[in-house]
Amino acid sequence: MAAFTTEEFERNFKSLYKPLCLFALRYIDRLDDAEDIVQQAFADVWDKNSEGLLIGNLKAYLYQAVRNRSLSFISQSPMAQATDVLPDMEDTSEEEQIRCSERDARLWQAIDKLPPERKKIFLLSKRDGLKYQEIADELNLSVKTVENQMGKALKALRETVVRIYCFIFGLA
Repeated sequence: MAAFTTEEFERNFKSLYKPLCLFALRYIDRLDDAEDIVQQAFADVWDKNSEGLLIGNLKAYLYQAVRNRSLSFISQSPMAQATDVLPDMEDTSEEEQIRCSERDARLWQAIDKLPPERKKIFLLSKRDGLKYQEIADELNLSVKTVENQMGKALKALRETVVRIYCFIFGLA
């Protein structure tokens, strides 16, 4: 494999950044730290490329680099002394973890495509755990409006999830 161009690097960054951040979040708790780890992994790849070092499988290399950096990060944190602080890791293959990260990234892309108010309502419910009445109070909406918007969001996301699983299992 030849060294890659700036355009190829940018294309890989755009397609792998979110899945790699989600992958890092399997190890660490804070999104900011996950993003730092992923950005540093990409910076290291760029440095290697500039030095003429070739990477055969960029995607696999980046996932391994993010995994290693995440593990180093949690082992260096002050709380790493207590074993109950470390996140429970499933015994899954790296390939399965990559597939899950890609699935999660596609789901987040679908959430990002929801209309802004519907997305806000959906995230307040599913991410923040607010009840419909609490969402209605916060956004000055009726509970019925919140229910309707959640129904529409779930319908749109359900269709996306079906497409993702069809793709993963080769049913498309």
